[in-house]
Amino acid sequence: MSVELKPIKTKKIYEEIVEQIKQLILDGQIKPGDKLPSERHLVESFKVSRASIREALSALEMMGLLEVRTGEGAYIRQMQADSMVASLTWALSMEKGSVLELLEVRRMMEVQAAGYAAERATQEELDELEATLNSMKINLYNSSNVAEKADHSFHYNIAKATHNKITIRLMDMISDHLQHLIRASRSKLYEGKYTPELLYEEHVKIFIALKNRNAEEARKQMMMHLTGVEEEILKVFK
Repeated sequence: MSVELKPIKTKKIYEEIVEQIKQLILDGQIKPGDKLPSERHLVESFKVSRASIREALSALEMMGLLEVRTGEGAYIRQMQADSMVASLTWALSMEKGSVLELLEVRRMMEVQAAGYAAERATQEELDELEATLNSMKINLYNSSNVAEKADHSFHYNIAKATHNKITIRLMDMISDHLQHLIRASRSKLYEGKYTPELLYEEHVKIFIALKNRNAEEARKQMMMHLTGVEEEILKVFK
């Protein structure tokens, strides 16, 4: 029998600590607002060095799961909406490989969809995309939820503008997963190179290419946008 076996990868100590704490959050054993035990207590409980504990806490803080307050300790971050908690839980439960596959499918679909939409979109569909952009602009800072919905609608409406029923169905299939993933990583997105304005400007460039019926430019701008966003999203899973 011939099978392909992969080498066993040994996790670093701090990664094991991170995984345990993430699982406790998923299981509801520790909740947003809860304070973690002291550093000394964690050292004794995990039976590891202080350096490993500090590395794990730093990693959890970078993921946006932990808030370290000087002189007070480490707290599980409060989420402002139930949808954020659900998205975070969903994202944490995903393997990095699954996230990569989802983003890969998105890129395959949306880059080509932008090209077809540039050739096939009706004036009514272009007007709808422009209205969505205006909503995104108005709500850059006023309401992240409204801006988030506008962002999702923009991409979904491009898929609709391909007039390809299978493309639209595929977009329906992955849409919820994408929304969860982007919602869960949005704070990390803004910690990186992106600002709400820059994200908006990238959508404008895509729209201009669509409006000018320039399929090649539409694909190019969509690829640049998705690639940039993916780089920031994947930082959540490092």
